[in-house]
Amino acid sequence: MSWEEGIEVVRDAFGGFGANLGGLVDRALDERWIDASPRDGKTGGAFCMPFVGDRSLVLLNWSGSAESAQTTAHELGHAYHNTTLADRTALQTRLPMALAETASIFCETLVVEAGLERLQGGGHDAERLALLDVDLQGANQVVVDIRSRFTFETEVFTRRQRRTLAASELCEMMTEAQAEAYGDGLDRSTAHPYMWLLKPHYYGSHFYNWPYTYGLLFGLGLFAKYREDPERFRSGYDTLLSRAGMDTAEELGGSFGLDVTDEAFWTASLDVLRGRIDEYVGLAGRVGP
Repeated sequence: MSWEEGIEVVRDAFGGFGANLGGLVDRALDERWIDASPRDGKTGGAFCMPFVGDRSLVLLNWSGSAESAQTTAHELGHAYHNTTLADRTALQTRLPMALAETASIFCETLVVEAGLERLQGGGHDAERLALLDVDLQGANQVVVDIRSRFTFETEVFTRRQRRTLAASELCEMMTEAQAEAYGDGLDRSTAHPYMWLLKPHYYGSHFYNWPYTYGLLFGLGLFAKYREDPERFRSGYDTLLSRAGMDTAEELGGSFGLDVTDEAFWTASLDVLRGRIDEYVGLAGRVGP
């Protein structure tokens, strides 16, 4: 899809939630917050950072894919979160990583769910399958691969208390962690023993990766609450975001009747992904190779 088509997908999904969120898309475009096009010398990936007042700067590398649209929604979710933090003090805007992904993943979920709704009914099986494919690749990375990283890093700290670790031992721990996380879903011959070397997250802060898993499952739980009672959720959502640097995750979840200390909450979020996997399998059988 073109950039214009992609941003319209995001605008429609955000507008379906509320005027403030929908209006953020036009504001970001009008005020030139977004650097979208890839070019020589530009870093890859995507990023959002707070700028001046309630403004943000967003780096994208638009490729015309459904994944690019989801990434755009994700980064603009961060930008929306920044608008809710603008009136807080500097200390109150320092968010724990586990909560910093709340708005971004919620906004990404809005786009995915809007796309799945738009493609309901006969004649759209191939398009729906493609959208689920993009979404589940991301979920697999966040839930399964990041679990392997968490397992690996835990073992690194345990062994490092006793001795210095050689590169060969790090490779061994990495392949074991991948095998534990992926189970029979991974061909062991394709395991990546040097993943510990390629991920800069390991060298920035301890356990940098796991908050993405938390953020995804917390965001899915919030989305379920939104579906249950949209008006009540909208009335408290901005407050939740603005207090993400002040309240604990337990307190923020409790304001929407979510108990993040209960395993059932996380199981319910994983059940959303299980449902998408089941639908993917069914669609793949109908669409064929």
